[in-house]
Amino acid sequence: MKKFKEISLQQQAIKTYFFSLLFSLILFVPFDKLYAYIFKPSQIGGNLFFPISNSIETLINGSIFGLYFFLPFFVFWLIKKKQWLIWFIGAIIPLLIALVGGLKDLFWALVLSAAGWGLAQAVLLIKSKKKI
Repeated sequence: MKKFKEISLQQQAIKTYFFSLLFSLILFVPFDKLYAYIFKPSQIGGNLFFPISNSIETLINGSIFGLYFFLPFFVFWLIKKKQWLIWFIGAIIPLLIALVGGLKDLFWALVLSAAGWGLAQAVLLIKSKKKI
């Protein structure tokens, strides 16, 4: 099996998108709790505009909120070339969802993205210090 750095940039991007989505689906519960703490959807009658069960709404909200964090984390940690372009292409749909939700949604999407980017930079810094 080839190392991640040896595969093409397009394959790296696809694998990174897949891992980001997978981690956001696996860890949707803590991100949904963060979402509920920030937006308090129970007070406004939910967040989605069509009838849907609470468990599916929890999955959707938590995984999208988690994707804001994991997408920049994996992109900036694993990919070395054209990071910003790959992040932006992967973040178009989640950021459009946040933009539809208003400035508060967009603000928190950018905060979580910055946190994911910061964590990726910390991992790379620790990794570079260990090599010395």
